[in-house]
Amino acid sequence: MPASYLRASTLAALFVVAAAFGPVRAQAQNGFSEARNANIDISGARSARIEAGAGSLRVEGVPGLSQVRVRGVARSSQRGRLADIKLIAERRGTEIFIKSEIPHERGWQVFRGNFFMALDLVIEVPITLALYVDDGSGDAAFLGTGPLTLEDGSGSIEIRGTRGDVRVTDGSGEIVIDGVEGNVRLNDGSGEIRVSNVTGDVVVEDDGSGNINIAGVGGTVRIEDDGSGSIDVNRVAGDFIVRSAGSGGITHDTVKGTVSIPERKRRGT
Repeated sequence: MPASYLRASTLAALFVVAAAFGPVRAQAQNGFSEARNANIDISGARSARIEAGAGSLRVEGVPGLSQVRVRGVARSSQRGRLADIKLIAERRGTEIFIKSEIPHERGWQVFRGNFFMALDLVIEVPITLALYVDDGSGDAAFLGTGPLTLEDGSGSIEIRGTRGDVRVTDGSGEIVIDGVEGNVRLNDGSGEIRVSNVTGDVVVEDDGSGNINIAGVGGTVRIEDDGSGSIDVNRVAGDFIVRSAGSGGITHDTVKGTVSIPERKRRGT
C-alpha cells in the first residue's frame, strides 16, 4: 500500500514520499527497489528547482500540464536501507522544489563496493516553467522543457527541444544538445560536447578536454577557453570566434560572419 508523509501549511504543501509499494527484488545489479511518487499543483508557479543525487534523471516538458508529476524508484543493495531514501516535493511560493534525499553516513558512500543507494527520477513539467537543476551523478535527460540552468557532477547529459536559454556547468560526461530556441552557454570539465540546431548564440566559456562539435547555429559561436580536443563548427549564421585553444585541430565550414581563431590553429575552409 502507498505510504507518504505530509506536512501542510498555508504557504506550502510538502510531500515526503515514503514507500509506495513493498520492496521488490530486482535484477542482481539493481538490488531492492521501492516507488517514490508525488504530484504538485503548479498554479502561479514560475520555476522548478530540482536537486537530484545519485541515480538517473529524466525531465519531460508537457504542454498544458496543471501539475508537476514525479515518478521515482529508490534502489539499494540492502533492503533495510530503502527507507532512508526520500523524495521531497514542496511548493515554495512561485517555485516548485524537488529533492532526492539520500543520506551520506560516516564511513559510507552512496556507491561503495557492492553497496549502493540511488533514486531514479522521471519528472513531467509544464513547458512554461524555468528549470534550475543541480544533479549529482548519473545520466540526465531534458526533453521539450522551458529554459534550463543545469549544474551536473558526472554522467551523460541530453538536452533536446528546449524553449528558452540553456546554461550548463558540467564536471564530466558527454553533453548532447539539439534544438534550442534561445542561447546556449557551457562550462565543461571533460567529455565530448555536441550542439546542434540553436536559434541564438553558442558560447563555450571553458572546456577542459574532449572534442567540440557545433552545427546549425542562428547566432555566433564563441569558444573562450579550450584545453584539449578538436573543434569542428559548421553552418553558423553569425561569427565563429576562438579566444584560446590548447591542443587539437580547429575546422569550420559555412560560417557567414567573421572567423577569428588562433593563427597557429588555423585549418579548414
